Amino acid sequence: MDPSFEHHPDQVDVAVDGTEQLRYEKREPADVRRLLGALVSARALVTAQIVPGSISCPTAVLAVDDDTVLLDGHPQEPINQRLLQAHHLVCTSQLDRVQIRFRVQRLQRVDNEGYTAFIAPLPASVIELQRRETYRLQIPPMQPVLCRLPADDGEDEGAELRVLDLSAGGVALAAAEGFALPGSSRLGRCTLLLPDAPPIVVELSVAHSYIEHTRNGSQRLRIGCRFEQLAPPAERAIQNYIFRVERQRSARERRAV
Repeated sequence: MDPSFEHHPDQVDVAVDGTEQLRYEKREPADVRRLLGALVSARALVTAQIVPGSISCPTAVLAVDDDTVLLDGHPQEPINQRLLQAHHLVCTSQLDRVQIRFRVQRLQRVDNEGYTAFIAPLPASVIELQRRETYRLQIPPMQPVLCRLPADDGEDEGAELRVLDLSAGGVALAAAEGFALPGSSRLGRCTLLLPDAPPIVVELSVAHSYIEHTRNGSQRLRIGCRFEQLAPPAERAIQNYIFRVERQRSARERRAV
């Protein structure tokens, strides 16, 4: 059997229902286009499960615009016919260690520079099965990220602490060993300063703090913080930054090989 045309009798359509949808689903069109566009840029392999049925085949997201998505066709015509006859496709891919799932339907066959492709309406949602809080980006030392804390009484500006790592769930901050944390667990209204981006106002609470030794033998206070009720625009800005840094890092690694 052709390995690109597989039967999965135990595979079910889990891309758009269950508790995973409530926790991980992105429904904003801007988020859908951003994630699908990232698949295009990464030339990521996508596995399309044909529903109804238990057959899957490889494809790729070739392009995305305001209203449609373009998927790659298959070199075998019987598979292309099955794709056209499907009620919908459940598509799964990987992007920067995060599993991406989405559903497309009402496929129409088109010619793409002499090759078969399929155009479909933009998916109503995309699911990131492992949200960015499970992946913490180590901040590049040459492109520092800072977090400005609220000002104390009588001060114009609060302290600016270096961000050690960042996710959609929170940040780790570096402070001097004798840095005084507030009496409560809440740091309050802070400002996240990302390179080449407007300041992002976030509410932070302290999850843990401890003294750690650095590579040069000095000590610092590491403060792990959670975002409290992070606003969708702020989350998108943070995720865009994480995607951008990871793409730059991946490009450097490919050039080094």
